[in-house]
Amino acid sequence: MFSFSRQYLVAVLCGVALALAFPTYHLFPLAWVALFPLFRMGLNATPRETGIRFFVAGFAFHLVLLQWLMSNVYWAGGWAWWGYVGLCIILALFWFVTGVLWRLSTLHMRWLPAELSLPILWAAMEYLQSFAFTGFGWSAIAYSQARDLWFAQWAAVGGVPLLSAIVIAFNILIAKVWNEKALRGIRVMAAILIAFAVHGIGAMMLDKPDYDSRPMKAAVLQADFPLEMKWDPEYAVDMVRNSAEKSRMLMNENPADLIVWPEALVMEDIETPGIIDEVSSLAHDTRAYLFTGAHRMRPDTTDSMNAAYLIDPEGTIVDYYDKIHLAPFGEYVPLSDFLPFISTVVPSIGDIKHGDAVKVFQTNERKLGPLICFEVIFPWMAEHLRSEGADYLVVITNLGWFGASNAIGQELEIARMRAIETRLPLIHCANTGISGVFDPWGRFSPVDVYFRDATNAYKVDVTSNYLTIMSRLGGVLPVAAPAERTAGAGPRIVPNIFLALGVVIGLAACILRVYKTRSMKVK
Repeated sequence: MFSFSRQYLVAVLCGVALALAFPTYHLFPLAWVALFPLFRMGLNATPRETGIRFFVAGFAFHLVLLQWLMSNVYWAGGWAWWGYVGLCIILALFWFVTGVLWRLSTLHMRWLPAELSLPILWAAMEYLQSFAFTGFGWSAIAYSQARDLWFAQWAAVGGVPLLSAIVIAFNILIAKVWNEKALRGIRVMAAILIAFAVHGIGAMMLDKPDYDSRPMKAAVLQADFPLEMKWDPEYAVDMVRNSAEKSRMLMNENPADLIVWPEALVMEDIETPGIIDEVSSLAHDTRAYLFTGAHRMRPDTTDSMNAAYLIDPEGTIVDYYDKIHLAPFGEYVPLSDFLPFISTVVPSIGDIKHGDAVKVFQTNERKLGPLICFEVIFPWMAEHLRSEGADYLVVITNLGWFGASNAIGQELEIARMRAIETRLPLIHCANTGISGVFDPWGRFSPVDVYFRDATNAYKVDVTSNYLTIMSRLGGVLPVAAPAERTAGAGPRIVPNIFLALGVVIGLAACILRVYKTRSMKVK
């Protein structure tokens, strides 16, 4: 019993401690030490034992981090629980493979220090998670560090895998200090140097946002409509009318260039009588662009699309963007085209088809790069939008499925990293929170106008971002000009370097293991 506790209870506690580094608790310094007991045990275990401990820690970590998925039981039934557990198992298997490969490398590649091999393998693992099997990079350690703005600036150098690698390097250094007397002083100094250097250099990367060279203001509306209301066609026009009235209140007090509404605010076709009248007259009367999430039916196939529309100051629909990366089981059932029976066994909440390409919209002298909800976790999409000329990003989202859970805070920190990586300002507009604007260095300005109703609003003192959750809020906020990139294409190139090095280390470790095993049998 004691042996079992020593082997696996410590692993569970490490996973839970790491999860607490993320929102809502957001004890982000914990990430720098949460995993060192796990790594310390791995230094003295077999590859199989190390992999199992990594799996246990990863499973516990994801169970706590992604507990908000349990709320889908309300919308999709008991199968949502199995989906939640299944996803946690799949993500923990990535940890298992990483643990096995790392221990193999330490046993058979002694010339490669554990302090170097593990950060590389870990960064490669997280990067692979971000695109393998459609991708789910939600749990990258770097996202726990988004509010540590000095450290977070390294995302502009090498993307989120670089930040995760640095945190893992610190953990393994502490593990080696604890585990080995040799070179203990050097490792302590190296750990201290890493912590001070990354924060000191990161502080030097920070700069002041430029609000003068490309002046722009955005009116952001956090509607806070309950999902039961959204899915009832009786309220489709009323929600749009109510949002238009609130937007006019904001614009009357402080005119803006762009009005932003959240994902899925328009639940019927935008050209439906009553709806098109409201959105067109709002844009025309305020002389501003309107960017809103909307439901769209493709006229050629009648497919249902999760879309966003841009309406110009003349009240004319300029263009639309169809969401490319859909949320699995929320908007579609994975593999249903190849295994049709899955749809009958595990129904999704929605039945949405994906779009084909990213788009950039022109708004006055600025170019808007849209991302819809789940798409914010894919760094390559934000990078692509910048390369296509976008000089600011707009993330519209609806996390009303998950109530006031930690999903809201976690998604906000992911959006913050997209702003820092691309050095673009980012407008974040959510249905139930948290809404506001990031500058290119990740500083956040939340909305601060509270709507008592559609005719009465007043400013509130938002001392915490979390005070904006599940509230009807809005605000007119300045949008900075884009900043020069710290390391050019670094956020695109560095993750691929980590992946390539991780594959080389993993293959080399496995080949050496097989070679040595055969050599021993021959002898």
